[in-house]
Amino acid sequence: MIAKVTGPGHEIETYEISDKQVSAGSTLGGPKGTIWIKPTGAIEKFWSIEAGVNMFGTLLVHHWDERTGIPLAPLPGQFVIHPDRQEHVFELANGVMIHETIFVLSGTPEGEDFHRTDPPAAYYAIRCSNESRREAVIGTLCAIDIKGGFDGSTRAEFDKRRNAFYIFNDKHPGAVRYAACSKAPDGYEVTLDTAKANAVSFPGKLSGELPESSGNPIALFHLTHKLQPGESAEWYFVLSFSTQGAEEMRRIAGILPSCEDALDRTRAYYDDVLGRAVVMTPDVQVNRGVLWAKANMLRTELLSPQGWAFVNDPTRSNNSVGRDTAWFAFGSDYVTPHFSKESLLWYAEHLREDGMAVEYFDIRNGSAEDYGFNINDNTPLLILALWHHFNVTGDRAFLERVYPHAKRMADYIVSQTNEQGLVWCTSDGTYERGIIGWRNVIPDYRLSGATTEVNSECFAALTTLATMARELEFAADEHTYLHEAAKLRAAINEHLLDRKRHLYYLNIDLDGTQRTDVTSDLVFPVMFRVADHDTAANIISRLSVPEFWSEPGIHTVPRTSINYGPTHGFGLLGGIWVGVTFWYAFAAAAFDPEFMAYALSASFSHYAKDPRHYNTVPGQFSEWLHGETLVNQGMMLSPWYPPRYVWAAIEGMAGLDMSSNTPRLEPRLASNWKWTGVRNLTLRGKRISWFAVRMQELIIYVNHPFESVQTEQRYDEDISHCASTSGEEMVVIALRRGDRVVLFAGNTLDRTATAALRLDIPELRSYPTLRVWNSFRGEWIDRRDYEPHMLQAGFPVQIDRHGFCVLELSKKA
Repeated sequence: MIAKVTGPGHEIETYEISDKQVSAGSTLGGPKGTIWIKPTGAIEKFWSIEAGVNMFGTLLVHHWDERTGIPLAPLPGQFVIHPDRQEHVFELANGVMIHETIFVLSGTPEGEDFHRTDPPAAYYAIRCSNESRREAVIGTLCAIDIKGGFDGSTRAEFDKRRNAFYIFNDKHPGAVRYAACSKAPDGYEVTLDTAKANAVSFPGKLSGELPESSGNPIALFHLTHKLQPGESAEWYFVLSFSTQGAEEMRRIAGILPSCEDALDRTRAYYDDVLGRAVVMTPDVQVNRGVLWAKANMLRTELLSPQGWAFVNDPTRSNNSVGRDTAWFAFGSDYVTPHFSKESLLWYAEHLREDGMAVEYFDIRNGSAEDYGFNINDNTPLLILALWHHFNVTGDRAFLERVYPHAKRMADYIVSQTNEQGLVWCTSDGTYERGIIGWRNVIPDYRLSGATTEVNSECFAALTTLATMARELEFAADEHTYLHEAAKLRAAINEHLLDRKRHLYYLNIDLDGTQRTDVTSDLVFPVMFRVADHDTAANIISRLSVPEFWSEPGIHTVPRTSINYGPTHGFGLLGGIWVGVTFWYAFAAAAFDPEFMAYALSASFSHYAKDPRHYNTVPGQFSEWLHGETLVNQGMMLSPWYPPRYVWAAIEGMAGLDMSSNTPRLEPRLASNWKWTGVRNLTLRGKRISWFAVRMQELIIYVNHPFESVQTEQRYDEDISHCASTSGEEMVVIALRRGDRVVLFAGNTLDRTATAALRLDIPELRSYPTLRVWNSFRGEWIDRRDYEPHMLQAGFPVQIDRHGFCVLELSKKA
């Protein structure tokens, strides 16, 4: 793996990679805007969600030796990629070290509706350190494309008090931009002479002129630093904007925090969110996948004029899509539930008059599109997501608010069944207007009639509506929708099941043709429990064959299929859409947990394997891969995939079953895993943690009264914040109840590790008895030599490769 990373993966960490080994930089975002970073380390663009346009183009910085005029070419350096920022560290030709940090301001949203957020701001900080033995005189130019994505004429004003350009556009008077430097520049100007930004000799003094232009002007800052050996200088540039005119832009400029404060605010929010729903396994790639999935989610969660939402393709689309919003909620319910709630409510409260959910809406103005379908997948998926949000959060008012809308959708689903009892789409179009499921961008292709995908989702939706009714004590509704769900499941298994192959048809087309194409869509009747156990097992077996798989994940169709092409239909007929791998992982968890673990691990690790070759960014979930070369062909950061990864890890691998009124816990460990755990997951207002360990049998410890967990292993509170370990590669969870404390440590290394476990609680002396289970020995050992001070000082343990240790402290002698 080219990108270097260390540690157990579940806590904040970074990737380090040569700046010659990337094809793109990070995509970073806050509630009001998104930036792309170029593979050179420059900012490529800064996009506004409210305007739906790039407010700025490129911001780049170059340095010259001002005495000779020679450009100071950077030597090969390192990118350091954090969840919340990207750093670039390199040496100039004169021995001066440069450390750049780029991030988008994104502090904790506040207020009852979480709508009080930071203003849009992108920071580009520079630390310049003279590590040579002679004085260095460095001339620095910062060049900014101030035309952005606007047409019309661009005009700039310079505010010497703030060292800032205010930028205006004659055709868009409300859009005002702001580009500032933290220290007074030695010169500035606006020019059409873009060659100044990378001139072969220092361009000299800037003119201070600010000509208006209908071309492509750039704004320039010039700074000079004279550094003696050992001296350094620090400064930063900040970009911001307003869509509400100059007065609002000047107000924002007055409240923008310093770079240091802005980074502290952003890091604090990321630290908080990434500390939620922490997944721990022996496989560090799975742990990292969940950690970085949460970071990717934060980068794409936007506060739009329509409320919290995310767009289909950050910086290139203004549309929020229904199915993707529903799937996003399955992960964000555990991480940012305020986001789930508001993004789902928009769809629930903007149904078509007949009760069908729309396909997408423009986040700027709320205009919606439904492609003229009589049924789609957005409708059942929205019902499932509404229930999931309640079931995780316990927000009764939310459930009562959305139930009438969910009922309308369920009634509409029932109304769209044909004489066979199948949910039937009448569309005879192609592409977006002829494909009613997730693969809706295949040119000249139709997936209509009765599709197994949508019928499976509709069965789950009707079952879920009955569950909602049971929760709200609407007995008649519960009976009605259970009956309708049973009828639909029977129809699916009567008409859509190919009994010769024990697989489901792709669909029954409008002319009655039963399409037998074997595709990754077979996951749906397993995920949504349409298939009986034997058929589900057969499907997982069929999807697990080599022709369906390449190292990063599952192909949309197998390489042996007559329809296969590595890029056909944007990869939907043979490429690897990585999110499908996460669906497979969830579906396979109960049947093939080994393959589930492999799918989660391999798919995420691919992003850091060889970013330049595969066109990926370490830690960033890209969209779809070429079926043969495995090179990313789509978005560098797909908003759709990170929440599905979180969901598959928590509800698939870690075993939290949220399908019924009463959540259950049944972890599914791969056969070569001895343990797994989840820490700080909020379930119905209570923060819970659990771990599962292989002793004589699988034993689960948890601080929640799950009926599926033995009473002896149920605890009252999580005290993991009081526990620590000296080993960086160790994970730790601690639980307590009145008579007992249990302390768990898991080893993520491929070798035996020794560490000191510590527990710092005031009443530690109240638990004088200790017994220890170490997976290396495979038995409980009473430690008669134990004294409570040992855990305060550090209790030594030796844990075998990917093994674990459990310490039970008891008040009983």
